[in-house]
Amino acid sequence: MRALHPSTVLTPATALTAILAAALLTGCGEPAASPAPEPTAAAPTATAPPTAPTATTIDITVRDGRITPRPGRITVKRGERVRITVTSDTADEFHLHGYDRTLTLRPGTPATLELTCDLPGVFEAELHHSGARMFELQVG
Repeated sequence: MRALHPSTVLTPATALTAILAAALLTGCGEPAASPAPEPTAAAPTATAPPTAPTATTIDITVRDGRITPRPGRITVKRGERVRITVTSDTADEFHLHGYDRTLTLRPGTPATLELTCDLPGVFEAELHHSGARMFELQVG
């Protein structure tokens, strides 16, 4: 910085300007304040994690060779979850054709099969040992 000549008169405003200029040039003083952040949209609130879609439940009971409910066609949408529970009074094997899924059935013990129906079509569900047709699953 240049020295002032002794005949120079400093007014308070000139002195303040000189001090501020010196501070800016030398980096002295407090760091500049950060600019205020721009307003943003409100942050999303915490929510519970998404739950799995509810599965279509098919409950079948086999007693004395009779199937309840009576065999028929059950229609679900493609991509839908299905939970099939079979309770039999005799040992057998449940088979869902097309998806090629099986359940081993033990007398009096419910067996459950869960799957996502991603193949379109009509699929027969049967008991292998007795050959009884349980229902048809239509996926569309």
